[in-house]
Amino acid sequence: MRIVGLTLLAKLNRIICSAKHVDHQVPFGGVNVIFFGDYLQYRPVYDSPLHTDFSLSSKKKQGKPSSEKEIQQRVGRSLILQINCVVKLTQQMRTEDLRYLQLLDRLRHGQCNYDDYELLQTRVVGQPSIESVHDSPWNKVNPLSDVKEKIIFVISGSHSRVPK
Repeated sequence: MRIVGLTLLAKLNRIICSAKHVDHQVPFGGVNVIFFGDYLQYRPVYDSPLHTDFSLSSKKKQGKPSSEKEIQQRVGRSLILQINCVVKLTQQMRTEDLRYLQLLDRLRHGQCNYDDYELLQTRVVGQPSIESVHDSPWNKVNPLSDVKEKIIFVISGSHSRVPK
């Protein structure tokens, strides 16, 4: 669900209702829909996340007419609020490496440490593509101080030197 925002959700609803020749008041045209995803991943691009609370923004815009996009986002939000069954999967099934699982959990919450960085260093395959992060084009990147951002360097393949 990370790429689906409220506007896209409302659009999907409208398409399904039209295809089924059903009144648009019937959520998703009466079709059972299964949503899955990780809400802690990236926000949708050019759209509001599914958890957007419009009660906060409506106080700021009192008296102003709503845009078409905002109306669609409110429709999407009303669809989300009609979900009647939630299943939360809590067991990681991709790996059994406890240390790596703990790293992923910390990375997910932005709480990585230097040990995580070193663990990722052990998983780099091949030669570094650059000698130093001080060489072009990496030297044009804003200085990194957070371990989480340093991990991104490891993932991207520039592992010869930890950014200071």
